[in-house]
Amino acid sequence: MGKPQAVTDQTFEQEVLKADIPVLVDFWATWCGPCRMVAPVLEDVAGEQGDKIRVVKLDVDANPITAGRFGVRAIPTMIVFKNGREADRIVGYHPKPQLMTKLNPHLTMAAPSAAATAPSASAAPTATTNAGTNGQSPTPPLDGSPTSSTPNAGVGVNKIH
Repeated sequence: MGKPQAVTDQTFEQEVLKADIPVLVDFWATWCGPCRMVAPVLEDVAGEQGDKIRVVKLDVDANPITAGRFGVRAIPTMIVFKNGREADRIVGYHPKPQLMTKLNPHLTMAAPSAAATAPSASAAPTATTNAGTNGQSPTPPLDGSPTSSTPNAGVGVNKIH
């Protein structure tokens, strides 16, 4: 768990998409300077958060199929996968504190949501609020004013088919 593991086009589905915890995939290349700057930051994350998120690396030159499949056009690109789907994308070098700010919601998502949905807090609002948020009914626009804040929004716009 201490170091990011390498994945390939062949192992990506099993190692990333079918993983039971979130996976941070670093799309990188050996010739990429910023990718080399990201490497020690990701080693720290893997060592410190390895029980909450798995960190893997995919060399885009050796594995172009997976990089193309996820539309990676610039490196370094880091994509967080949860339940087999892309949950977040981080492009470029970010210092560890900034990277952790982006990753934290994916690391702690299960614990806070369980605490936030206490029986007493969730039972009353769902029974009484079916028309709006916080128990208030939605207010319609006054005097027939448009719902858009932009006058003539959409007027003269042709859809492209």
